[in-house]
Amino acid sequence: MTTLTKPRKELWGGVIEFGDLEPGKYTATAEAWNAGENILEGSGSIEITVRAGETTDCNITMILEGETAYYSKYMILTNDPNVKKLYNYTTMQEISIEDFTLGGASYNPVEDREGKIYYITDVTLHRNGELLSQIDTSNLIKNPLYYDSKTDSLWLASFESNFAVKFLVFKNPSAATSNTNPSTILYDDSNYLNNSFSCQAFAVKEDNIYIAYNNSNILLTKKNNSSNTEATITLSNITPALSGEVTDMAVLEDGTVAVLVRSIGVTSETKVFDYTVLNDKDTVYSRGALVLLSSDLSKVEKVLGWTDSPRTISATGEDTENSVKEWTSIEAYIPEYEERGTHFYGPVKIVAIRPKELVIADCGANFVLPDYDGKKNGKIYAHNRLMTVNLRNFAIGCKKEFSESELKFHNLTISGGIEATSSSPYYGNYVDEK
Repeated sequence: MTTLTKPRKELWGGVIEFGDLEPGKYTATAEAWNAGENILEGSGSIEITVRAGETTDCNITMILEGETAYYSKYMILTNDPNVKKLYNYTTMQEISIEDFTLGGASYNPVEDREGKIYYITDVTLHRNGELLSQIDTSNLIKNPLYYDSKTDSLWLASFESNFAVKFLVFKNPSAATSNTNPSTILYDDSNYLNNSFSCQAFAVKEDNIYIAYNNSNILLTKKNNSSNTEATITLSNITPALSGEVTDMAVLEDGTVAVLVRSIGVTSETKVFDYTVLNDKDTVYSRGALVLLSSDLSKVEKVLGWTDSPRTISATGEDTENSVKEWTSIEAYIPEYEERGTHFYGPVKIVAIRPKELVIADCGANFVLPDYDGKKNGKIYAHNRLMTVNLRNFAIGCKKEFSESELKFHNLTISGGIEATSSSPYYGNYVDEK
């Protein structure tokens, strides 16, 4: 099968001719690119059969995203412990914007449809280096900022004294003057908030507000809800059953709700490897998923990148000559090494929304145990990378893997390591990742 290729710069339909083709089957593919932003706006393809002495015609129809579709111009990445950096989507290089730096900005900066960035420092909300509003930061939720591109509004979420969630809404924030007075929306649901459940993340599109709780329930409510009949979905009840915690949410152009689920830790699925003690025979988690839900939460469209079944990671051989720690095995809910390009280790943030593509910051680890025959130590292999999800064919790929000296989203460390010994001949010798 051969793909026909002939670029064309016109922005209108027309005829592209290919002459003198050998008889056979071909795939004709058409793509529409926004060259200035390096965005694939649409694509289409068709299979054709060319016969000797005949002319073959075909029509290809493309549905373009359109100029009004929101997309991220930047990627905002966090370097542990809390240094925010701007990266260019195309070049994957760190960049700067005149007159401001994010630096150690608290919480989660967000970007509007004009490429302006909103972030919190101390008790102030900023827009590209200028003060937008004084705010109360004493009870903000974990990820308090969200930008709704459909209504051009910036949302700020915090807890009230009764654990209700209060939203401050800044309309048309790119044009707002400093000390703008936002509107207030209060959501109080005793079924969730009075049972030690708290808001982990939220997302908004027009009249819909989606709230994710720390028990992995996701709720849909309305801005002016009075019926108390909100739709809900529990991640552990879908197939495959998901566990861990929701780390981020976003509502896409077509109304699909994108949810990141992260399961990471030793014996627990909500604790990062922050000097965690790992013992022989323990169960280790480092996995995650992108879940795509219908706008009314009635349907799970896709679950992508999830590791559903455990594997056993075993030590190799034995050492009768040296006094070493005897590891046997651990149970691991971690992607196989061969699956690292199609599964998540621990997604933490949707860092870019592009036409029919998401870019996700993924942070987790793989483990190997000692090879006693080869006198090699076990090791934790940390992964800090940007994963892409194609929303046309739902393929997952790795856009960039960072070395830990370059950038790390979290500091992943096991207390005491998983070494056999730090003495010779093991010292400095490690089992390759597998």
